Amino acid sequence: MIPFTTRNRKLGLSADSDSANSEMISTLKRSTLRLKHIPLKAKCFIITIVLLAIYLGTTIYLSLRENRLTKEEFLDVYKCPACYGHSFCFNFFDNQFDLTGISKYSMLDVVNVKNVHFAFHKEHNHRVVLKKLAHTVEIKRVDDQICTESFREPGCDVARRFVLSTIGKDISKNGLQPKHFKDTTFMFLCVTHKLLDRIVERYQEKYKGTIVTTDINLQLLYTARVNPEPLMLQTFPSSEGWPFPAYLGSCGRFIVQEYGGQPLNNFVNAPFEKRADLAYQMLKMAEKLTTDPEWSLYWTDLAYQNFAVDEAGKLLYIDVENIVVVDKEATKLVNPKTYNDLAESVYTACQHANAQDCLNFDTDQLCSHQDADHNYYAACRNMLSSSADNRHLGGLANLLHDIPDRINSHWDLDHHLNSCVRPSVPQGRVKSAHHLMLALEHIRDSKSP
Repeated sequence: MIPFTTRNRKLGLSADSDSANSEMISTLKRSTLRLKHIPLKAKCFIITIVLLAIYLGTTIYLSLRENRLTKEEFLDVYKCPACYGHSFCFNFFDNQFDLTGISKYSMLDVVNVKNVHFAFHKEHNHRVVLKKLAHTVEIKRVDDQICTESFREPGCDVARRFVLSTIGKDISKNGLQPKHFKDTTFMFLCVTHKLLDRIVERYQEKYKGTIVTTDINLQLLYTARVNPEPLMLQTFPSSEGWPFPAYLGSCGRFIVQEYGGQPLNNFVNAPFEKRADLAYQMLKMAEKLTTDPEWSLYWTDLAYQNFAVDEAGKLLYIDVENIVVVDKEATKLVNPKTYNDLAESVYTACQHANAQDCLNFDTDQLCSHQDADHNYYAACRNMLSSSADNRHLGGLANLLHDIPDRINSHWDLDHHLNSCVRPSVPQGRVKSAHHLMLALEHIRDSKSP
């Protein structure tokens, strides 16, 4: 008789394979019996885990495959003029941005409450920051206000109703006026016609060579209501020496700006000479914002997260939403008798709070004086001196913590830092700030004390 292996060669069968098949069938039967004995709740749990894994895997795959930055629905372009602009839409629709980090995964947008995304601009070969400028609930609040102003219920067609609203009709008839910006944001606490003219003149979202239309004016006003950051970046651009990131453009309800670099808190434990360099830049920044011949820009919010350090070590102020802009010429009309006197901020201690969360300021005082020491006060009070030390609350130390004894004794840094926060003589804060800048410049350049 022909052997079994020969008779079944074409079928690929053998005695060994037959044994293996029998063993596999037995294993499956035992597994089925075990599965039958698993409690119903456990079975439901296993099925849920499997379905969830399939869902997550599919979502991640689709997130990586499809760039949502090319979608008009994601950018909210259809809501214009209740938006920030159109100048960068081609860059979005042409798929020129690659999202980076967690921004790549659309399913994680629910935890990205600030609506800030990091991306790489392929055409220009650099990193950028994409911002929606506010939390989703804050944007909805502005939209609902527009609906109310046009006598519609919240959730209305905001693009159409903004044009037909009371304020929209007024702007169409009379153009932008300071009254339209009342009770919007810090940038407009001291608003003047001159400031509005400067904003419109430098506004990159208007079409070049054309008149400023009602839609453009409404777009500008909507931006001011949500967050004036892009208006600040355009009105006081980095190209003119202002210490802010460069504004690149907008599309719908997203703006694109230069990537500022690492957050300042990454340097809180750097060698003292490095921290001295950053502190020097911060005080020089305060000086720049205060001493411009036409404008004063005052910080109302100062914390580590407001600053970034680029690859060259340059310090930038990256969160310009909460800056008060003062037209120096207008202070003569507001306060003709004492407009030229130095406005001096008054120290207020924090009570059981983060030392960087209680920066006090007097808006009326800032808006009625050509010069104020507020920016020096803010830098020393919230960032540099021991008044900003939050280690006892589990937070970060002040930037100039643990000053080496040799340096401190030579430059008397502790004394001048404290005097910058709580001066004992008139104009003492400005004098101490100037001494600190001189000292820190020597220290950062490793000049012998």
